[in-house]
Amino acid sequence: MVQTVDERNQCGTSEGQNEIVSLDDVFEVLTSPQRRAILYVLCQYPNPMNVSELGKRVATANCSGGDVVCREQLVTTLHHVHLPKLEQFSLVNYDRETNIVEPNPLPRRLKRCLRFAAEDEMRENVEDATA
Repeated sequence: MVQTVDERNQCGTSEGQNEIVSLDDVFEVLTSPQRRAILYVLCQYPNPMNVSELGKRVATANCSGGDVVCREQLVTTLHHVHLPKLEQFSLVNYDRETNIVEPNPLPRRLKRCLRFAAEDEMRENVEDATA
């Protein structure tokens, strides 16, 4: 698939990492509700953030009130699963020594899909709350 100039410039690549260039890549990233929630938080708070703070914000959005057990489990999966996957596609820079996550600009294709996913998930949450 051919990449536009904008898409190449928005998602830097370093050795051993991939760029999101296909719709399959987008779906691979967005298939996990936790990764979508991480991206929602990072879009809302685009500055570098400690993994614990990121976990707290994501847990608050996904768990009943962000309880401690849920947050601890989420931080563990952030370290071992979700942040490495997001880093693999150059969506974040994750410094394991300092536990700091810094978001990178999202490719246009991913931003569009993420926006639609967010709208649908918000609509589902409102419908569930009123049911």
